[in-house]
Amino acid sequence: MKNYLDQIKKNSIPQLHKDLIIGTLLGDSSIKIYGNKACLSFGQGSQNKDYLFYLFNIMKEYSANPQPTERKYIDPRYADKEYCSYSFWTKLSPTFYPFAKLFMDNTINVNKSVKIVPLCIFELLTPCALAFWICDDGQYVKRGGVTLCTDNFELSEILLLKSVLEDKYKLECTIHNKNPEKGYYRIYISGRSLATLRGLVIEYMHTSMVYKLDK
Repeated sequence: MKNYLDQIKKNSIPQLHKDLIIGTLLGDSSIKIYGNKACLSFGQGSQNKDYLFYLFNIMKEYSANPQPTERKYIDPRYADKEYCSYSFWTKLSPTFYPFAKLFMDNTINVNKSVKIVPLCIFELLTPCALAFWICDDGQYVKRGGVTLCTDNFELSEILLLKSVLEDKYKLECTIHNKNPEKGYYRIYISGRSLATLRGLVIEYMHTSMVYKLDK
């Protein structure tokens, strides 16, 4: 693990790009390995189009697409309502390989990517990466505070993330069981820590996502 962490630290790509990759891998993006190379994919619904294009503009030199791709589809769960989403993916590159080795389970099934939280996340989660994570998976809570939708991670991984937020950034956090049957857990950052959180991340957040810190 330390080898891949060192590779990321020494990687020549700008720190903003590293933070984007780390933050969105904790959120909505995905990554796949092919040999000694990897590629990333990013997607958002039409309501987050501006944010998706913001990600694209940062990563466009690595993108396999000249522009994000628009896709319209019907969701039978909601009375066959038509939806629209936008996505793009990067070219295969050894640049992304160490990120994939840290954020992917090495025992994954064929053709199935399973994201994990690397044990070295304390060193990787900068304020800027935290901002991207909130943009992707944060929800403002009406009573105050922010929930991070960590449903797809194991409880042990969520406890690790919680400890980083508490120990590194002094944020008051609790874990909520969103779905007892499926074991979905989410991190709640208390409203008492909202001013501290805003001070950490506000300068890095896209304007369309600032509402997640204060509805």
